[in-house]
Amino acid sequence: MPLLPSVAARDDLGKRRVTDTASETCRQAAAPTTPAALGPVLRFGPLLLGLSAVVPPLMMLREILRYPQMHFYDYWWVLLDITDVDGSLRPEALLGFRNEHPFVLPSLLFWLSARFGHGLNQPLGLAVLAMGVGCVLLVLAMLPKHLDPWQRAGLLAATSTLVFNPHGIHNYVRSMSGASWILAMLLVLGALLAMHREHRVIAVVLGLLASISYGTSFAVWPALALVAWLRGDRRTWVATPLVVGLVVVASWLLLRGPQGGGGSSPTDDPAQAMLAGLSMLGMVWTGTEPAVALLAGVAGLGVLVLHANQTTAERRVAAPWWGLAVHALGCAVMISGSRAAFGESAGLQSRYNSMTAALWIAVLVIVVAWARWAQFRAVAVGVAVLATVALGAPMAQGVRADAPNQQLLAVAARIGHPDAFTDRFPSPGQLLPRLQALGHYPFSPEFSLGCPDGLNVGDRVSTATWRTPSVDSLREPRPDGRDVVLNAETDQVQGGARMLEGWAISGIERARCVAVLDQTGTVVGGGVVDIPRSDAEAATPGIESGLGFQAVAPAQPGSLRVAFQFPDGWWIRPLTEEPQVAR
Repeated sequence: MPLLPSVAARDDLGKRRVTDTASETCRQAAAPTTPAALGPVLRFGPLLLGLSAVVPPLMMLREILRYPQMHFYDYWWVLLDITDVDGSLRPEALLGFRNEHPFVLPSLLFWLSARFGHGLNQPLGLAVLAMGVGCVLLVLAMLPKHLDPWQRAGLLAATSTLVFNPHGIHNYVRSMSGASWILAMLLVLGALLAMHREHRVIAVVLGLLASISYGTSFAVWPALALVAWLRGDRRTWVATPLVVGLVVVASWLLLRGPQGGGGSSPTDDPAQAMLAGLSMLGMVWTGTEPAVALLAGVAGLGVLVLHANQTTAERRVAAPWWGLAVHALGCAVMISGSRAAFGESAGLQSRYNSMTAALWIAVLVIVVAWARWAQFRAVAVGVAVLATVALGAPMAQGVRADAPNQQLLAVAARIGHPDAFTDRFPSPGQLLPRLQALGHYPFSPEFSLGCPDGLNVGDRVSTATWRTPSVDSLREPRPDGRDVVLNAETDQVQGGARMLEGWAISGIERARCVAVLDQTGTVVGGGVVDIPRSDAEAATPGIESGLGFQAVAPAQPGSLRVAFQFPDGWWIRPLTEEPQVAR
């Protein structure tokens, strides 16, 4: 027998080997195929993760719509500055300063709100919410193109969480604050994106607009210069933002009004200044502890330092994120110099959330896009989202707890006696005529005492069918053991206002609204209900929280009555004719 196969046999053997090899290759290629069960996750997971970015702004929208329509403190000072007694605009006043800050664009927004929006807080809050959404979209537009869909979606969700974090609730529900801070942040992000995409003139224009929105935006100029340098732009464009920034700062120094201050200032103490600035950078990582915020701020800067060793190509792509980090650091430096005088918690202000958000957005993008520890990326994003939201609860609750004071201020201003609110409603003798001339809230149709039947200040009603407790004008025991209690335990005169405070209950029901009437049945005052009163709730087991009320009325001669609307109707009780006089 021959030792070697024939030519035909060899050809046939070769064909079989080629066929077997091809089959094996196909089997190997098919082996890693993702199981069918994971297909939808890989296909729709990034989309669902990206869509989760709508949750934080929706939650903040809920907060805005729940907050009172009465504007907050700084708004009133600006309105006094930019209007005449008849409410008309003083255009030259738009170029003024507020607490040393250039305040042109926010002042214009305040005027537009007063003139065309009845001076309502919530519509301006919605405008600030839209600015926050704009910030998130600008970050999305700047994300590096080499990111995969999961990374892009995760960073989008994290950005939305940081921008609409509960730590920053102040900027949205007190819209006068966000009209400067969030607007400035929007313009800064736009400037960084424009510089990164070589729209350099647009970047400078947006930087100028940011600079007349709030003083912390001066930090945009070194940030723009850094972006140009990292991108390898010509020296002219690296120098241009620095030159423009110097001109802006010099003009500000020449034109600003008298400097504000913090009393006996400890700001010449470097340690105090560092505490204020670094705690601002890390405030989203704590509830109320400056030391934790400081450590978090240091950690964030440390992470950036560990990622600073990049190639030329990487730096070119990462330029806007380094610029954003420098902007946040510049803001911290300015805040540390101007706010450290206000104590160790000076950096933990809700309105600073946009600045700390800027730092942590930059940190997360750099950590994910140019990872030094790949397995750390998803953990960093997830922890940032979950921890910072949960830790923002105390700050958000503090802002919410102040809402009744704003509602009561609205009633006091409507009746012309905001005497007890000098800390949040300045110069009422000058301000009230302006509000009346503009039809500004609380002198607009939107004002209400919140009564389901529409009872409002100035209405005259018959109280013949309203019930009065029979025991000491305070308590009405019922046969089944449930009581009606109308307890006005504080009744003081402050200036021209009569301030009432207490708690009320009918059976197991809380009051829906409170009104103060004179002897003719005219509603001369009112207030707010559903205020937590732990002492009253402890005395009425099984009752939900929110039995407290506060009300205000003119300190006029004659007897007054305070009335409460419950689900079972109106109950009313007389007040003493000799209230206390507050000192």
